[in-house]
Amino acid sequence: MNELIDKAHSEMLASIGAYAKKLGLRAWVVGGAVRDFYLQRPTQDIDLTFNGNQESVAGFCVKHWGGEKHKFSQFGTFNALLKNGIKLDLARLRGETYVHAGALPQVHFTQTIKEDLFRRDFTINAWALSILPDSFGKSFDPYGARKDIDKKFIRILHDKSFLDDPTRMFRAVRFAGRFGYRLAPKTAHLLREAVTGEYPLLISRERFSRELVKILQEKKVKEIFNLMQEYDLLKFAYPGLAWHESLSRTEDVNMRIGLLVLFLGDSGANFLRSLRLSKNLSQEILGAWHVWQEALSPLRRMTDFQKQLLCTFNPALPKFALEHCFVGGQDLRDLGLCGRHISGVLNQVRRAQWDGQVTTREEALQMVSRVL
Repeated sequence: MNELIDKAHSEMLASIGAYAKKLGLRAWVVGGAVRDFYLQRPTQDIDLTFNGNQESVAGFCVKHWGGEKHKFSQFGTFNALLKNGIKLDLARLRGETYVHAGALPQVHFTQTIKEDLFRRDFTINAWALSILPDSFGKSFDPYGARKDIDKKFIRILHDKSFLDDPTRMFRAVRFAGRFGYRLAPKTAHLLREAVTGEYPLLISRERFSRELVKILQEKKVKEIFNLMQEYDLLKFAYPGLAWHESLSRTEDVNMRIGLLVLFLGDSGANFLRSLRLSKNLSQEILGAWHVWQEALSPLRRMTDFQKQLLCTFNPALPKFALEHCFVGGQDLRDLGLCGRHISGVLNQVRRAQWDGQVTTREEALQMVSRVL
């Protein structure tokens, strides 16, 4: 089965496997990387698992190929970002138990690759290949990953999978959309039961937000939205959320988040807040949302991101609609206006500029003169 490990990564993985053997460790490449190797899809994210402490292996990788490593103490996992662009996740064989539905798993280390694979989300991601020198590329596929990939099925590994971790409901449609697969019949039935039981309400908004971001990073985002609509998952994302054609005009995930905020109209700001994004990104999107809600040219200069967001949402916006208003309050005071008259006339100019009726400062001042 050596042919499953692609040539682009075989030399690196063989070196890691040889080093692991010197430490007395067994080592496998697991999960999505194996799936992508089999499908001959390029991948830069590779998950490795070992039957013992893998910290020395992470250090070896960084020393050998350059880069940096980080430890995620919650699950004892090391992440190595190599200079060649490859991202390695190095973990120990482990099993997981869930104290209650929707909770983060409690981890215990194990010595069996079968138990490690059983904790994964879908059969297509529960496949391992040895990287040790004497068994390099040997396949371990106890749950039928290869068969389900050939059948183009997304299948959970056990009946309580969606209850243990409801984020798998969104991952199921994400993988199905990405690969053009369909949910295996029993998995589809259990997903519908999970929707009826409102399992997604068991997870935190932060965890949902991470899943939504992953969906919006996908190239086939429309297919995934169609599946979320088919399985009635969109209502858990946010009331009224649906596909909008502007999402197909960009592949930038931050832009896509902003487009959904604009699409939701009056409730867009609340949806944005619910995602718990970084402060800077939230403020950028919120600023564009305010302009869209007002439908008036802005009083302050917009950032390039905000302009691009609004133009992507509505390509028919006039060229000068998103430039800051051609006249300001001081201009109107100089013309003798005061108090509420200033804001009233200013809004008339902003509206005309938004609609493309005035395209220069001179035209805006002429309009003010006519109003006066």
